[in-house]
Amino acid sequence: MTTHVFIGPTLPAEQVLAAAPGAVVHGPVRHGDLLALDAATEDIVVIIDGVFHQTAPVRHKEIIDVLAGGTRVIGASSMGALRAAELWPYGMEGVGLVFGMYAQGTLEADDEVVVGRLPSGDHRQMAVPLVNVRWTISNAVAQSVLVEKRGADLLEAARSLDYTERSWGAIEHAARRLSPALAESAVALRRFADRHPEASDLKRRDALLALSHSAAPRKPAGSSASAAAWMVPRTMYLERWRGTFRPAVRDKRSTSVCELDVLRFQQLYAPDFPTRYRRFALTRIAGHLTVFEDRGLIHAALKAAAECGITEDRLPRAAWAYWLTPEELSDSSSERRLLKLLVRSFRTAPGATPFYDAPTELRGTDHAWTSSADAVAAADRLNRQVARTDASRTPRNLPDAVVRQHLVDIWHVRRPTELEAAARDRGFVSLAEAEDAARRFVLLHRARQRSGTGAV
Repeated sequence: MTTHVFIGPTLPAEQVLAAAPGAVVHGPVRHGDLLALDAATEDIVVIIDGVFHQTAPVRHKEIIDVLAGGTRVIGASSMGALRAAELWPYGMEGVGLVFGMYAQGTLEADDEVVVGRLPSGDHRQMAVPLVNVRWTISNAVAQSVLVEKRGADLLEAARSLDYTERSWGAIEHAARRLSPALAESAVALRRFADRHPEASDLKRRDALLALSHSAAPRKPAGSSASAAAWMVPRTMYLERWRGTFRPAVRDKRSTSVCELDVLRFQQLYAPDFPTRYRRFALTRIAGHLTVFEDRGLIHAALKAAAECGITEDRLPRAAWAYWLTPEELSDSSSERRLLKLLVRSFRTAPGATPFYDAPTELRGTDHAWTSSADAVAAADRLNRQVARTDASRTPRNLPDAVVRQHLVDIWHVRRPTELEAAARDRGFVSLAEAEDAARRFVLLHRARQRSGTGAV
């Protein structure tokens, strides 16, 4: 079991490890981090900090996907509190006062917890979060350091500042513009915060509570209002994110290579990929009628297509000309022609791509998958090396004719009219999509040919 903690300015890493020995400390969570983590069922994910504006924040669907896999997810203090307040019905555990205030609607604005961040990525806290100001004022009023009215005025003064500019000094300056008496209260509040850090840093307090909570056994879900995370529909966006962020191979050789990277490579270069893709497409066209014997699968797919009105006599001539080559149109077998059209035109939804993540049926053998991941990593290393010495030879700058000839060579296409069909037989929406994917590997292909180690 591993406890993964996503932390930033709220708490230093050494304090995280002191509170949760053995934890794996990550930076603030962002879009894709949880999917790349590939957490096991027995693992625990604690979300404290996350990015808001610098890059895309962690999506709700990503957290639900982790919950659906059985992993325990705890949120507190900052981004974790926000997401837990929204996702507790699906099993995310919220901890602390910040979570409670968001869940109850006492707090609504994100800027209560957000703080500025240095462009360098340094996670030091560069401002005072508004929720900490609120907490400090509440404790100062309770200890008679401030009267309640002055506390409310100071909170409004702090709220008037941009979140990147909130500091005790800036709050004093804002109060001074309003009245000398309020400025005196601001000075008193700052001194109180300096003397009583335990009463002025609510986010830190909640973060430590969450780490302590993670060590306690998970309580069984008993709320009738809760909805099982696995029941939440999976969207095409989530599938795409999974394929984009999940590492293709769980080792240290190819950690930067994602599943979709490897699937793209196999789409381009695996000799048997058209066969894999044909069965994948026909199986999904057949749907509930699917049988596993080849002839039965063909019959089921044709029957499902006919039920949707897709038959040889109903399709217009333009459709045949669009999906089939002139040579294929002259084939005497109407069944073969229709099957080619069905496979090439298959989409998971109107206008969508044939697949979003890396379906098991398309992955090939484990050995081929690992070898493909190594090849993708090698291509990326070579492209970076070339970019440092000659930017004109980078994949983006390769002439279109060079990339197209590369596909002609590796697919052994005899006529230019067959190239678009060959791309669609491999699950590409178009030849242009295949060419765009192939750019990444042209230099590696050339290098291996020159060295005699074989093509990609």
